[in-house]
Amino acid sequence: MESEKFDITLIYPKLYKAKQGAVEVIDVPMLRILAISGEGDPKGPSFQQSIEALYSVVYSILAMPKSGVQIEGFVDFKVSPLETLWSMRGGQEMDISKKDELLWEIFVVVPGFVNQKLVNMAVLKAKEHKENDKYESLHISSLQEKKSAQILHVGSYATEAKDIESLHKSIKRRGYKPSARHHEIYLSDPTRTKTGRLKTIIRQPIIKI
Repeated sequence: MESEKFDITLIYPKLYKAKQGAVEVIDVPMLRILAISGEGDPKGPSFQQSIEALYSVVYSILAMPKSGVQIEGFVDFKVSPLETLWSMRGGQEMDISKKDELLWEIFVVVPGFVNQKLVNMAVLKAKEHKENDKYESLHISSLQEKKSAQILHVGSYATEAKDIESLHKSIKRRGYKPSARHHEIYLSDPTRTKTGRLKTIIRQPIIKI
């Protein structure tokens, strides 16, 4: 019998489901992530090249066993939704309109067998198909946000401000404050989905005031 794929959206469904117009508080477990960091406008070339590098390496990892490469502990897995952690230069309060001041870390969640050595091997495989100067910046890390508040935004990324404001007002009313970076989970593929139907979970880790 063929084993089931590792699918983080099924293992932790609450992390990938949120309600439009309603803030929910959830507990987020520690997650293993494959990530790449940068700064500046997300519409700029650095952000786009980083996404391309991330996906190229993830799919190279998935393809390696099919080409005869033995990977210890390998399990087939579904590529998880793209996610980004956002902050501002100089520790400023988060303001998505100041695009040149943004710091970002793009990532996907990966199974436990994916380590830095494997990522480095996958980078070499990816380079055989296409060069990308962002490959060397890819790294394995752990993300532990713990208690977090989240809301679903439907529509253009440029119109998130209203939902972000609602999220933070709800956080304050509940007696919490932000404890880590602004987090977005992109449930829709922008190349295949109309702008008005894009679904993005906006998440904010929190602690009691």
